[in-house]
Amino acid sequence: MKFRAWPTTVLVVGISVAWCNIGIAATPCPPSQLSVDGSNPVATPCQTAPVNGYSTNFSLTENPLSEGGKWVNGKVTGLDWNTPQSASGKAYASVRSGITGSRYDDSVAHLSTSFQSFNANQFAQGTVYRVAGYAPSGSKHEIELLLRFQITAHNARGYEVLWGWDGDFAIVRWNGPVGDYTAIYSNTFEQLVDGDVVRAEINGSVIKVYKNGALKATGPSNGTFASGQPGVGFWPVDSATKENYGWKSYQAGNL
Repeated sequence: MKFRAWPTTVLVVGISVAWCNIGIAATPCPPSQLSVDGSNPVATPCQTAPVNGYSTNFSLTENPLSEGGKWVNGKVTGLDWNTPQSASGKAYASVRSGITGSRYDDSVAHLSTSFQSFNANQFAQGTVYRVAGYAPSGSKHEIELLLRFQITAHNARGYEVLWGWDGDFAIVRWNGPVGDYTAIYSNTFEQLVDGDVVRAEINGSVIKVYKNGALKATGPSNGTFASGQPGVGFWPVDSATKENYGWKSYQAGNL
């Protein structure tokens, strides 16, 4: 939500992690064995989907994003924000922010507790969709991963990790009412390109951010929210083209 010129803090960079299917399995994938009657044990495949989590490639055409009622949306439930939509294997904003309401009425959604209640220590991960050469001059356009998020009527609170089309990067705490947010951490980030995989984790009071398996940032959560759900968000404004920057897959799970 809304990058601004906040004070720069130190980034932790270049530390790699080695998961099975980077960013999809929540923990390292050790060799496992399956006993087969009448033969020697054989190795079983590595887990390729989040354990106790959710994975989607946005195969449905939906506005608002629902996937069988799995998502809680910013307009349907929150009223003061907008809803993500999905089409052609990608998810993106339903409208440019600020057209009919607040400039900060991002298109946001989190996974519903009626589908699965996630632990406080959780991750959200997305594969970037971006049209080649997309650079809306003079405009902001952010894609977002949400952590410990909760949307109710006129209230949306939790943590947002954002990547602007131009390299803007920040961790932001949403405090509840529309437009009420607190910058926790900001810095520049390499511009994301189509196919990049970014991941945000929250563990206790620490948020870590990865790009293509490498740790890129570590920041505080400020300890305000101890529960909530992972989700997605989008913030295109001014002359941004909402369909040109989004997610083409998403995973979330417990740490």
